[in-house]
Amino acid sequence: QKINMLRFANDIALIAESKEDLAQLFKAMDKTFEKELKMRINLKKTNVLVCERENNTKIQIKVRNQTIEQVDEFTYLGSTISKDGRNRSEIIKRICQAKIAFNKKKTIFTSRSISLKIRKNLLKTYVWSIALYGCETWTITAEEKRRLEAFEMWCYRRMLRISWVDRVTNVEVLERLSDGKSLWNNIVRRRNEWIGHIIRHEGLLKSIIEGTIEGNNRRGRPRLEFIQQIIKDQGCNSYVEMKRKADRREDWKMAANQSTD
Repeated sequence: QKINMLRFANDIALIAESKEDLAQLFKAMDKTFEKELKMRINLKKTNVLVCERENNTKIQIKVRNQTIEQVDEFTYLGSTISKDGRNRSEIIKRICQAKIAFNKKKTIFTSRSISLKIRKNLLKTYVWSIALYGCETWTITAEEKRRLEAFEMWCYRRMLRISWVDRVTNVEVLERLSDGKSLWNNIVRRRNEWIGHIIRHEGLLKSIIEGTIEGNNRRGRPRLEFIQQIIKDQGCNSYVEMKRKADRREDWKMAANQSTD
């Protein structure tokens, strides 16, 4: 089974292995929409993105004598899709949006008339929900993990009105909060809950996760893969072992809650 189209309401993403396949797929869809549904695709809101690791391949897709704009990234269902297949741009964007949300309610988060417990709960509900939107699907490198944890400490320092010039360590900040870091654990728990649900049920998402791509791996250190994170979270040695563990819901949940790496 080959997946070449993702559809959600009026947001459609076409997937192809070559310029020719993409052009053929797009023109067929455009013709079907116009002939059978009496609808026309808005070409001004349509982009082409070539996913590749290093090259900067340029292609031209023409529909109705118009060239579709090629971009390095675009937003699909609220998440940023980058041409290199990484989540770095999306994570940076999410952190920036969360900081803006924090600053809009800064008077509340820094208010000493509101208990610290209430402010922490508000932070997790209002700010973290923005920062972690879609985090279940992220493949997170060590550098990006540090960036997320730095954002968490950024929030805590401002809540406690601690300036960087005060030379207060992160350990001291957490002691004043009477709490430990929890943003990373939140990400691990959410992605494990999501992937566990998918693995336990037969469906398209499971087929995509277990699918393969034609071709050979490049020389050198391979990239971190999304599913490798879950295997590590669960303390398993292989995908097969992880699938078996997913059927034991309590063991799966316990491993996700205990994982901090």
